[in-house]
Amino acid sequence: MKKTIIFGVLLFSLFSCGSGGDNETKKEDKTVKNNTILPLVQTSKAKKKSFIHKISIQGSVESTQDILLNTEMSGIIHEVNVSAGDRVKAGQVLVSLDAALINANIQELLSQLDFARYTRDKQVALFEEELGSEFDKKSAENQVSSIESKLNTLKIQQAKMIVKAPFDGSIDQVYAKKGQLAGPQMPLMRLVNTEKTEVVASVSEKHFSNIKKGTKLKINFPNYEIAPIQSVVSSVGSFIEPTNRTFTIRAKTTSKTNLMPNMLAELEIIDFQVDSGMVVPSKSILKNAKNEDYLWTLTLAKNGSYNVKQVFIKKLKVYQGEALIEENENILEGNLIIAGGARGITKKDLVRIK
Repeated sequence: MKKTIIFGVLLFSLFSCGSGGDNETKKEDKTVKNNTILPLVQTSKAKKKSFIHKISIQGSVESTQDILLNTEMSGIIHEVNVSAGDRVKAGQVLVSLDAALINANIQELLSQLDFARYTRDKQVALFEEELGSEFDKKSAENQVSSIESKLNTLKIQQAKMIVKAPFDGSIDQVYAKKGQLAGPQMPLMRLVNTEKTEVVASVSEKHFSNIKKGTKLKINFPNYEIAPIQSVVSSVGSFIEPTNRTFTIRAKTTSKTNLMPNMLAELEIIDFQVDSGMVVPSKSILKNAKNEDYLWTLTLAKNGSYNVKQVFIKKLKVYQGEALIEENENILEGNLIIAGGARGITKKDLVRIK
């Protein structure tokens, strides 16, 4: 009998221990399960701040003074006074042509002019003494005027036998050679002023309303060790290129040295700016099946979890990971917003913050 009672107690104790362990395990499992079903999200805060939007456009450097020099008169090149790379001043003689024939004609006309003036003076004196006719006087005066006109024409031609620099600059390349026959269609050399340059770029027509004369921009030179230049748009084209739907803008380089025509440049243009607006991370903005923009805001619940609220918004501009949104009464400065891990969340969910 005693043995039976002892066996029964031991058996009850064994079952009691086993039953308690199972309850604890189930309780633990339930806690882990409750924790793991809460989505883990990353958060950010809505901020009231200034917002800018920039566009980046490739352009190239152009000189406002970059020309091919030609001669207006045909003739044999008598002298080339410069070489490639030389710096020249405005008015400096670069090339001279053989003007021997023109000079001889000028000397001949000067001699004729002396005699014509002598004849005119005599005819005027005779006319004043009523010994000569008015016709003879007018003929002599006309002869002087005619010779003076021819002489003036020859002197202009003589001046055009010399090619001078129209502005200060550098000789980029020389094509003329001594003894060569030069003509109006033959370039003699290229003259470039690298101290007066500008950047020219083609901009998509969708930005036309946001870029005006005076719009601020920054000019970078990605392929060169040249400091960026702060400038403004100096001119905006009034024509849309039909082949690529772009218009042209120009910006002065503020007399920046070491720039050469056709150098690659990159323009950063602020095409939109507000002093104060509601800004959220751009990755926090999602779209529904109706293509509407929305985001999730968070409010503290219990046990460190958070309630979610879907807020529909209007996105105005996006730049470098930030989005400017229209003012919304459901989003205030400092509100917690889900910035990552929001996929699959529903309005009834509780979430945890990572």
